[in-house]
Amino acid sequence: MIRYAYELNDFRRWVSGFSKTLHLPVNGGNIEINQDLGTGYIRTGHWPTGISYMVIDLSLQTDLVFTRHASSTPLLCLWFDMGTGHNTLHLFSTGSQQETVYLRNTRLKLIALLFPQSFLHRYLNAALLSDLTRYADNPTARPRDLIPFEYRQPIEDIFRSNPTSPLYHLLLHNRLLLLSEKFLHSFITKIPQPEPMVKTWAKGKEKDIEGLNSVMRTLSDTQLNRFPSIDALSRMAMMSSTKLKVRFKQTYGMKLYEFYNHHRLQAAKEMLKTGNYSVKQVGVNIGFSNLSNFAKAFKKEFGTLPKEIIKSK
Repeated sequence: MIRYAYELNDFRRWVSGFSKTLHLPVNGGNIEINQDLGTGYIRTGHWPTGISYMVIDLSLQTDLVFTRHASSTPLLCLWFDMGTGHNTLHLFSTGSQQETVYLRNTRLKLIALLFPQSFLHRYLNAALLSDLTRYADNPTARPRDLIPFEYRQPIEDIFRSNPTSPLYHLLLHNRLLLLSEKFLHSFITKIPQPEPMVKTWAKGKEKDIEGLNSVMRTLSDTQLNRFPSIDALSRMAMMSSTKLKVRFKQTYGMKLYEFYNHHRLQAAKEMLKTGNYSVKQVGVNIGFSNLSNFAKAFKKEFGTLPKEIIKSK
């Protein structure tokens, strides 16, 4: 088991301390995980505005325990968790203490931004900053928000970006600020509008969020090779089928089957990229009995045929 206790003030300092725990070198704020420990990487950086950031995509062969001690100077941290079984975002204050346990072989796929008070006071008005601080100081009083569909593209751009590209830091800076802007815009406009449907959704959000979480995890499970019935998903979410369809589309921007299809095709793409499977094997593995239908669906999603992914290896 690996244990890392820290006070979060800057992700560059955080990664420096974590590297000593792992006995791995830091190169330009980055850590590459070696085969003895697992696979993946950690990338961190700092901007002149005072914002620091972290991008993690790794899996360790041992249990991992993070213990965050309360910071003497609390900062606000925006956290996106896309790891196994997660698709959530939340804002928290580093002035609180927290312990998080990741079991061995758990995939950590995270993006985080740390905002210093100097930046927040300069770019946000006092009323908004006060609301954000109250929100971040009380994380246990509400569920974590599901990551909306419109965040998908900038998040994918971040994880697909090539660190050796001369435009890497420009792309990273742009996408991370875009995610921050989207979150703040959503936070500012979270007060429900007068339409009855939106009022109902706002009032019922805390009650329904866990049900939607269960459905989301089920439909994004890479081991799922058949779309569940709407009745089964409704029972899982503990809401009517009509309500489930409406709430799910409002949250993710996709219909239930569309969301399921997107995730299984993403899994297919990752399998093809390994070069270990034929197009037919991948199609069957994700639930397509007809190879032609698989190829059409794949091209519609990614703009290229499955065989082209194999050829590019």
